[in-house]
Amino acid sequence: MKNFMVDEDFRAVDFIQPSELKTPVDSEFNSAEIIVYPQREKLNLDPEFTVKISTKIRLALEELNCFEVVDNQFQHWGITFDNAIALQPSNPAFVLKPTTTVIMAAPKGGHLEINFKYPVQKICGLITSSRATVLSAYDVEGKKVAETGMSVSPHINSDCQNFPNAQLELSGFNLKKITFDTFDGQLILHHFYVEF
Repeated sequence: MKNFMVDEDFRAVDFIQPSELKTPVDSEFNSAEIIVYPQREKLNLDPEFTVKISTKIRLALEELNCFEVVDNQFQHWGITFDNAIALQPSNPAFVLKPTTTVIMAAPKGGHLEINFKYPVQKICGLITSSRATVLSAYDVEGKKVAETGMSVSPHINSDCQNFPNAQLELSGFNLKKITFDTFDGQLILHHFYVEF
């Protein structure tokens, strides 16, 4: 499990060229991945559809519409969200370009849940948060199998100039669900990668 603070701003991704298929920070995800775009109409998926092991994907969060409730837009890859909304943060403390689309935990602040239909071996998300954030992972039986997090100075508050950023990742399990929890704080997810 890795957890480290990132001192630099993340580059906003409005459109990715094939030559730019890299994460914004150093990671084992640097090899080419599939970019998964949101689907808004119901798809008739082949029941034999399976995800190949070692497939790496990046969810194209930048393609979501501002203020769109995010739930089933990535279900064609077996990924669904709970308590999520897409937006472009106006609070400068989030240290993002104004046109960067992210996912915020809402309407229930500070709790974001992502479920996987197909077992996931590794996840990586870039988080900006006003409070300490915990990433928890659960197996097919709903048992918590791993946890990592980012710590934040207890002196930080919503008037702070810059909220801390962290890359949170977990690997080595057949994950069926993850949660990001920021107790009594604001949480955004910008850049999300999955390996099956």
